[in-house]
Amino acid sequence: MKIGEVLTSWSGVKAWLSPPDRHALAREARGRAAALLPPAETLVDGHTVEPGERVPEPPAAHRADAFGRRPSAGDRLLAGAWRAEQLLDRLNPVNAAVDARDRRGEDRGAQWHGGWQSAAGRLAAALRPRTEEKYLSVLLLTGGGMHVVRVQLSSDGKKVAGAVEHAYAAARQDITWLRDRKDVRHGTHEIGFADGSWVTVFFPLGGWGTLVEAFPNRLRHTDPIA
Repeated sequence: MKIGEVLTSWSGVKAWLSPPDRHALAREARGRAAALLPPAETLVDGHTVEPGERVPEPPAAHRADAFGRRPSAGDRLLAGAWRAEQLLDRLNPVNAAVDARDRRGEDRGAQWHGGWQSAAGRLAAALRPRTEEKYLSVLLLTGGGMHVVRVQLSSDGKKVAGAVEHAYAAARQDITWLRDRKDVRHGTHEIGFADGSWVTVFFPLGGWGTLVEAFPNRLRHTDPIA
C-alpha cells in the first residue's frame, strides 16, 4: 500500500472514531429548524433542548412516531452502539463525579405537573418521540409563541441529515413563566403554562442565556411557583 493510501485510510478511521462537534451540529440544526417556521413567525432565539432527566416517559398513546420511517438493520446496529457509548459515558467515574457535583442540593421531587393533555404534558411528549433515529430537538422562541422542531442526524450522529419536522407549538400568551433551576443542574429550567401545568427542560450546551432572557416572567430558582 502506498503512503498516500495509508494516510487517506488513517484519516478516515480518525474521522469515524472522533466524537461529533456538538456545537457545530447545534448551530446547523437551529438554522434548519428555523427554516421550518411559518412565514408569519419572527424568530427571537433558539437552542437545542432535552427533557428534564426525571420527567417521566410518556405513555405510548401520547408519543409520536418521528420521521415516519422504520430504521434499517444497519441503523439499528449503529443506534445500539450509540446507546452503549452513552451508557459507558454515564458509568465513567470522572463523569459521575462531575454530575454529582452539579447535582448537589438537587430537589429529586417531581419535574413536571399536569396531565399528558396539558401544554406541559404535550411538550414533554414532543421531546420523547418513538424513533431509533438520532436527532436533535430545537426549541424556538418567536414573536408569536414557542415551537419545538426535530432535526434528524446521520446514523453516526455526526451530521445533520435530511428530515426536519415540527413537533410542538404554544402561543406566546400561554407561556406564563420560566424558572431557572441552576440549583439542580446548570442548564435546567422549568416552563410554566397558562393552564397551570409546567415541565422541566434541559439546555445541554452553553449559549442559552439570550434565549432564556427573551422569555416573559423569568423566575429565580428561589422563587416559588405561584
